[in-house]
Amino acid sequence: MAAAILVPLFFIGLPLGLILFAGAAITYVMHRNNLVIPNRGVLTKAHLARLRARLTGKPMDSGERGPVVGVGRDIIFMGMDDLPIRLPAANEAQRRGVQEVERIFFDAIVRHATVVGVLMRGGKAQVRLRVAGQVISGGDPEGPVAEQIPAALKRLAGLSPEETRKPQKGRLRAVGGGQTFELRVKTQGSVQGERIAVRIIDLAGSRMALGDLGLSEEQVQALSEALAKRPGIVLVSAPKNSGLTTTLHACLRHFDRYINTVVAFEPHVDLEVENVQHIALSQEDGASAAEAVRGQLRLAPDVVAADSLSSPEVAAVLAEASRQQTVLVCLRASDAGQALSRLLALVPSPEALAAGLWLVVNQRLVRDLCPVCKEAYRPNPEFLRKANLASQRVDVLYRPPKSIAVEKGKPVICPRCNNVRYAGRTGLFELMAIDDEARAMIGRGANVADIRAHARKKGMRNLQEEGLALVIAGRTSIEEVLRAVKQT
Repeated sequence: MAAAILVPLFFIGLPLGLILFAGAAITYVMHRNNLVIPNRGVLTKAHLARLRARLTGKPMDSGERGPVVGVGRDIIFMGMDDLPIRLPAANEAQRRGVQEVERIFFDAIVRHATVVGVLMRGGKAQVRLRVAGQVISGGDPEGPVAEQIPAALKRLAGLSPEETRKPQKGRLRAVGGGQTFELRVKTQGSVQGERIAVRIIDLAGSRMALGDLGLSEEQVQALSEALAKRPGIVLVSAPKNSGLTTTLHACLRHFDRYINTVVAFEPHVDLEVENVQHIALSQEDGASAAEAVRGQLRLAPDVVAADSLSSPEVAAVLAEASRQQTVLVCLRASDAGQALSRLLALVPSPEALAAGLWLVVNQRLVRDLCPVCKEAYRPNPEFLRKANLASQRVDVLYRPPKSIAVEKGKPVICPRCNNVRYAGRTGLFELMAIDDEARAMIGRGANVADIRAHARKKGMRNLQEEGLALVIAGRTSIEEVLRAVKQT
């Protein structure tokens, strides 16, 4: 009898429940999508395309990104909750100040700037953009509009517009050019005037894998094999502002973080890799830092990474850990030999390092020539001979154009690079593999120059040779490679 009563209720209640659930879900989605900008809506065509791209690893087509402008603006600012920020303007000067901030940051995004700096001085706002490592002007607004720029920026970042001396920090997001960026705002008073620095982080571009860094196929394979060896140490190095943290995070993404426990120690945790435990670690007090690292090692992580290693005490703990875990060490150095020398100076003894070191990496960042306006030329045969390229058939190389084209008395602006002549950056790498013979040399305290000479005999290519390969491929110019290699 009970079954006869319940069965009809089930077949009535299930569809009714599904209808109620679907109605509530649709109502929520419509309400949420009305609150956020089009790019942040859910269950839209662009949202489904983003999900597909994440699951398949294939990039979205330009038509799938969805609209990126609204209310006549080319850039939209949002809070960290993805809700648009609407700043009320009490007067015309405030309204124009907000418009000027929008112009500055849209220009920065179009030019692929990583930092926007604003210095207030004498009623003028000096705006500077860091593009591909070089500082260029972003304009010098004057008058009432310039005076409103700091206040508008602070209001967008949730800071106090009235405070002009004490340091302040804030965050917000911006959507422009089909991409989402995180803006990290820092303000500081100075004798010259108030300074504001805004770091622009491309949330999609910052999630690089090994194959996105600029490594050749052979280098990707060598680095992947070194990371797969356990236990052991992989040493990655670079001068300051050469993409070292980006490479570290790409290496961390190479591990399966669902089956491996990964811990990363960094001086400052600005960006996080999914399913990696990031720990801010100051190495000024070496003993305290070593104890903090040792405490994490008691939890037996599978992979341990240390950015900007400088403490001998921490280096000793990591050298000991390399007998059981994969250890990824990053430090500042101008080439692979210097990186090895500095790591040897930090560890207690060469034997502590020799057994587990598999690979030493050094890198630079070089600017890519603009594909639209780069200029082909025939190289000097004497240069080819000095660069050991005489045996290769190199008909043309590329460089930035020597002059700016003029039409109807006006300079022609390149639509791709805005006449900067370079567009984007790529990594330039040298890899020094540590084989059994090199490990034996390290263990008996051999000179690093001899170890590097041994690696060269085994086929190691230095930064200059890798840079020339990029020049021959048309990716960059000789002048840019020379500039990057000279960095220390």
